[in-house]
Amino acid sequence: MKKVLVTILALIGTVISVSAQEVEAKIKIPEGYQGFLEQGTRYHFWGDETSSVDVSTTHGFYFNGHTYAGIGIGVSAGRQHTLVPVYTSIKHVFYNDRYISPVGQVRLGSYLGDDFGTYADLAVGVRFATKRDFALTISAAVSYFEPFKEEVWNWESSTTESETVDFSGASLRFGIEW
Repeated sequence: MKKVLVTILALIGTVISVSAQEVEAKIKIPEGYQGFLEQGTRYHFWGDETSSVDVSTTHGFYFNGHTYAGIGIGVSAGRQHTLVPVYTSIKHVFYNDRYISPVGQVRLGSYLGDDFGTYADLAVGVRFATKRDFALTISAAVSYFEPFKEEVWNWESSTTESETVDFSGASLRFGIEW
């Protein structure tokens, strides 16, 4: 048991020391125009719809190699509804000179679709960079879509009823950056 614990601690120490060292083959630090394409599945917190598929693209600029600002559009398609968020995005890459780096992102805007309302998104993840101007990202996100009312026909009572639709939820996203 002690041998296994010592081996695990040695592996963790090796990974930490390798990631803390300067990278010999420099990766390209992000600068200027960058585009993102992300896809994920969001699991809703409330409502009848249990999940939706999200696809989004964001285009903007890196200002100092760490901070990115851009605008984007997406599609969030559920079983009964499709919403189109339009947003501004701020992204921060914590270590832009390493192959693997944590990232944080905030999106604020509105959505269009069956109705319209406020859209907000907060994501944290990991960026896997290459020597070229390209990276892959994996992130966990929490999204807020302002709930909207929908009139639904009730066949049993032959009346219309008001139903609240809420697309807010948590998702796992995969993306590419070029």
